[in-house]
Amino acid sequence: MPAAIPTQLQSSRRAFLQGAAAAGALAATGLTARPAAAETATLSVFGPLPPDPAPPGAAKFAEDAFAAWQKAKDATVSYDLLAWPQLHDRMATAFASGAAPWDVIYMCGWVPEFAGSLLPYADELPKALVADLPQSSFETVSWDGKRYGAVFTLSLLTLFYNREHLAAAGFDGPPRTWDEFKRAAKELTRDGRYGFVANYADPAGIGGTASYWMAFLQQAGGRMYGEDGLPVFKGEAGVDALQMMVDLMGAGTDPGSISYAGINDATNVLLSGRASMMMNWPFMWNAAQDPKQSQIVGKLASAILPAGPAGSASIDGTDAWTIGKASRHPDTARALVEFYLDADVQKRQALDTGWLPIRLSVLADPEVQAKLPNAPTVLEQARHPYNSFVTPDFNQVTQALGTEVQKALQGQKTAAQAIADAQDLVTAIVKRRG
Repeated sequence: MPAAIPTQLQSSRRAFLQGAAAAGALAATGLTARPAAAETATLSVFGPLPPDPAPPGAAKFAEDAFAAWQKAKDATVSYDLLAWPQLHDRMATAFASGAAPWDVIYMCGWVPEFAGSLLPYADELPKALVADLPQSSFETVSWDGKRYGAVFTLSLLTLFYNREHLAAAGFDGPPRTWDEFKRAAKELTRDGRYGFVANYADPAGIGGTASYWMAFLQQAGGRMYGEDGLPVFKGEAGVDALQMMVDLMGAGTDPGSISYAGINDATNVLLSGRASMMMNWPFMWNAAQDPKQSQIVGKLASAILPAGPAGSASIDGTDAWTIGKASRHPDTARALVEFYLDADVQKRQALDTGWLPIRLSVLADPEVQAKLPNAPTVLEQARHPYNSFVTPDFNQVTQALGTEVQKALQGQKTAAQAIADAQDLVTAIVKRRG
């Protein structure tokens, strides 16, 4: 089993949404959505505190519908909520001790690690619901051929860019291919700013250096693992993906990217106008419109990630609901997940909290797109492959992989040597899994 994902990584893509409000909200841990009474079923839900993606009754949306659902099901839902960086370790301790009291459990890339404590319920979801979800959304909630969860908010890495900078440099739109991406980074590096910025100091996955390489890997047509579970990325696609990052570094990436550990560090550079493009998560949109955080209000736009030889591809943030194997009410727990994924609830989630829905029909809703202008970009990105390649030893794997990627970005190794060494390291980690 991997060690806990570092706090630095865990908090990276959400910290812009957290602050004083989150600190104050800690006091709400254990809040109860409805007073205890003589209900048929009492469900316990473990998840993150707002402003991270929280369910109705914890976050302020769809509260009337939530009350109606509980009444109709003769059920009570109680929430056990923690600040996001604390979730993994609390779960690991609870599962290890056999004292995980929850029916519905939030996951973020941890399904393979905790699969032995979860029910593979997702194949029982209604077909109409599953048909309205991106097929790739099940990649990070599956392990050993079984689907253990359902993602409830679509958080994909896409390209954000400063429209004013691109227009001043003579571009009539964002880069659509790798070659255009490199050329734009070079042309946009002028007037004391850089064409591209990233956070490469953290080697790990879902937010760090390894994640960026995984996106480029899929754009090059590669995958992390073969059918036997062993790494297969030491080929042309893996090397091309890293060479693209090295080329982008030389073309016009902010040199400080090597030392920016969290997504906030790189985001601050873009929002201050000191860089023109970055790959980021949907949370960035609202931050960029806030004059207290941003000097580029009204200038930000988004696009799908530029296409490599195999097209565009991305990685996802994997916010999902699972059901504990120890649940005494698995059917009601599954019904609660279906309620969280109801189209009307998903719409209110988007409109009232800003967290994008996972349902494709809701992403395409005109009211949602009007309120959240980056929703069409995320919807379009979702039509291309995305996979974060989570495994039980994800943290060890991505730490080893990302460290080799960093060495190539700093000129210490060629892309080919770094990828070859990374595959040897990851192979050893996977074989130790047994």
